[in-house]
Amino acid sequence: MTADPNLPSDELGDDRMVSRGFWRSSAAIALVVVGVVAFTLWPVKSTIVPGSGAPATAPAQPPSASIVAPKGTAFRDVAAVAGVDFKHESGARGNKLLPECLGGGVAIVDLNCDDRLDLVFTQGQPLEPKPGDAAAGSGGIRIYLNATTLGGPLAFTRLSGDESLAANSYANGLAIGDIDGNGRADIYIACVGQDRLLLNMGDARTTPTFVEAKVPTENQWGTSAGMIDADGDGDLDIVVANYVQWSPTIDRAVNYQLDGIGRAYGPPTGFAGASLTLLVNDGATLREVIESPEQQSGIAVKNPVTGEPYAKALGLAFVDADRDGRIDILVANDKTPKFLLRNLGPSPAGAPRFADIGVATGFAFDRDGSATGAMGIDIAWPRNNAELAVAIGNFANEPNSLYFSAGPKLAGNLPFKLVLSDESLGQGYGAPTRRFLTFGAIFVDVDLDGDEDLVQANGHLEPDIARIQPSQTYAQRGQLFINRGGDSVPLFIEAPEVSIGDLARPCVGRALGAGDLDGDGDSDLVLVELNGPARILLNEQSSANHWIALALDSGLARFGSEIEVTAVINGASVTQRRVLSPTRSYLTQCEPWARFGLGDASQVDRVVVRLPDGRVMESGPMAVNQQKEIRTVQNGAE
Repeated sequence: MTADPNLPSDELGDDRMVSRGFWRSSAAIALVVVGVVAFTLWPVKSTIVPGSGAPATAPAQPPSASIVAPKGTAFRDVAAVAGVDFKHESGARGNKLLPECLGGGVAIVDLNCDDRLDLVFTQGQPLEPKPGDAAAGSGGIRIYLNATTLGGPLAFTRLSGDESLAANSYANGLAIGDIDGNGRADIYIACVGQDRLLLNMGDARTTPTFVEAKVPTENQWGTSAGMIDADGDGDLDIVVANYVQWSPTIDRAVNYQLDGIGRAYGPPTGFAGASLTLLVNDGATLREVIESPEQQSGIAVKNPVTGEPYAKALGLAFVDADRDGRIDILVANDKTPKFLLRNLGPSPAGAPRFADIGVATGFAFDRDGSATGAMGIDIAWPRNNAELAVAIGNFANEPNSLYFSAGPKLAGNLPFKLVLSDESLGQGYGAPTRRFLTFGAIFVDVDLDGDEDLVQANGHLEPDIARIQPSQTYAQRGQLFINRGGDSVPLFIEAPEVSIGDLARPCVGRALGAGDLDGDGDSDLVLVELNGPARILLNEQSSANHWIALALDSGLARFGSEIEVTAVINGASVTQRRVLSPTRSYLTQCEPWARFGLGDASQVDRVVVRLPDGRVMESGPMAVNQQKEIRTVQNGAE
């Protein structure tokens, strides 16, 4: 969320002052790094170079007047006919309490090991229920198991008794992964108040059953969450994005007002910041990492002016951003600088260590030096070269951000090899997003042509926003940005509304996830609407393009590994890269497969897998149009 122009300026001053101070520091660092050195990729066993390594900004050229979205990119909502009747409950009862406007999350995951993707939704509830309120205590999760039969239409069945799972919780985001090492997908639920952890004890291909485990956190407002091996000990740890320090009493004391509306959902500038939560998996228990003089994990970033917790976090992404072989954490903060938590590797005692390099790399602020109202986040390599891209969904009247790493144009005096710049305005992603309020944002190759596109879910906070801002609406359409490929300028162009089907139907959009629900090879979407029905958006692209979906057999390898696929597309050898991480977008967990569009390629020539433990494996050729699991327990890919 972002600051409202009707609010007193003194309520905004601290964040803006710190933001500008950070930007000056970032600019100074940029001057230091004018001298460039060659870009050093993560060491690879083979001679494959993932892409051309072209500069982040191609020579300027006017976009062609004939640029159009490809045909057949429509999405069709099949929730009702597929048996998904989930409707989100925000608990709003007229008091305008801040958690009510942020929405619920979704996970796309195989819970019962039957090779079909199931759905987990988070549910809210009234924060201050009155006697007789039917929704009181209704929070928690709802699970829909994929019951699609071979050759049949997409179908789901509701898991009986799921309303008792994590009951009476105001649930937001989720993290999915095998915490206890039994080969099943467990569910961590980030909540307002006490987070919850459900261990999946079900047998293979049977109805999943869950046992609740203790979580050593309380009195936080968890939003997004995800799993990585933060301390390098071979099991999954949990990272939780916390928003602000909140209670109904604090909310009423802040008492935000909008002219013509009255009490409103206020921006985060009136609330104290929070710290991220890091839960280390010690095998039998989860242990919260607490900052102390003896233990400085770096996960709790402090305001350099006040010394207070600085995160107002809504989105998380995991990737080896600086190419040193360790998984870093990218954090989308709301009106405070974004974090890029560089993984320094475990201490001699085995404790996780991170350092925020968001300012030094240019990631903390937008191109104007401002801390945006950042919510959704995703990463990709959309130019199919060495340049990492980070997409950020921002508040209304702020263009969304699209950062690119500078590739070979890096400076030599920094201990890391990474500089990021916001190129959204020049790459077709800025102006078309300015009047929308974006929560979910995700890279997806919707047409399987070998270039990742961008999809986003939009929707405002205030139901009556149009009364005071005529350019704004509460319900907003979704957007699809088509990747034009390679060095095209602009790289993205918005697809016409008429071409994207039910994605263009306005809603109060929040979480947005992707996965192949119907098994036809392309990515379908799941969109969660605030106080509305979930949408199951089947991808009905009509191309004859080929594809491959790859996963790894080890539960740990599925978190942070990178997979590169090389194939000849349209007569040219193209190398695409994906990071295996379900934590994407906003309050979302996506399918655990790395999905590649292959265009007219007749085969995959080579696959390179880089594992978090440093091993690099190669295999190929492989047939197209298949879903394949690669062995990592042997010295080489299958």
